[in-house]
Amino acid sequence: MILLTTFSSTNIENQQRALKSWINLGYEIKSINSKNDIEKLKDIFDVEFIETDLIGIEFGKDYVKVNAFTNWIKENESALIINSDIEILKKIELTDKWCEIEVISRNDYIYNYSEFRKFDSGYDAFYLTKQFCSEFPKSDLVIGQCHWDYLVPMVAIRNHYILRSPKVSNLFHREHNLQYDVNKWKNTAKIFGKELNLTGNPHTDSSMAFKQIKREIKYY
Repeated sequence: MILLTTFSSTNIENQQRALKSWINLGYEIKSINSKNDIEKLKDIFDVEFIETDLIGIEFGKDYVKVNAFTNWIKENESALIINSDIEILKKIELTDKWCEIEVISRNDYIYNYSEFRKFDSGYDAFYLTKQFCSEFPKSDLVIGQCHWDYLVPMVAIRNHYILRSPKVSNLFHREHNLQYDVNKWKNTAKIFGKELNLTGNPHTDSSMAFKQIKREIKYY
């Protein structure tokens, strides 16, 4: 199975830990990055890099737009998209039915996997089909900042896809300093609301979307 991510030049240790977990489970790993970042990362992460110019430069570094991922899937094959510092402890049960999209939250830990808390306000991995990605709209949201993980399931809901998610997540994330601040959160929330033609303010649009996503998910 293909696993798509976008590695970063920060938080290297956690990303290497995540990469090791993916390799142990037999995933075929590809990282989508800017040309500039590939030059920085190719000697750190032994994976196949895919160059893209779909970059959200307004966020301070070369964050990759979500369309770089959906375009690749549309033109190649269904794949698991995952944040680059998320460890997978057990292979994920997936479906390749055209009408279903997998959305998965993570568990946060500090020292070990036995002491964790579920991160319940966002999603770190999605299994997306070629069919879904062929219908995905153009977006300025980027992976590594906020609200791309709300956009994907909201597009799925609007296009009448079924959202499914495991009750118990096998995704784990070692806690670290946040990569965003209040201003960046508001910026991505505004982009999110505009792209979905929502009529509230950033906080109400984000809250409404989260509640709708939670209502629509079918847990197994």
